Amino acid sequence: MDLILHHYDFSNYSEKVRLALGFKGFDWYSVIVPSTAPKPELTPLTGGYRRTPVLQIGADIFCDTRRIMLEL
Repeated sequence: MDLILHHYDFSNYSEKVRLALGFKGFDWYSVIVPSTAPKPELTPLTGGYRRTPVLQIGADIFCDTRRIMLEL
């Protein structure tokens, strides 16, 4: 199953998730999104949720860093 992290480089929250993905040894894909709206690639996935990072695992979407960390 593919893990796809939608994030931007200088986000502390994104860094936390990137570190966790590396620590756990997951192979994952990176999608860089703009730090400010509009985020046309992300909006259809999140239903309007505006924060990043967002983790996509197969067809499942996880918003919010805390929720992502629990899922990992």
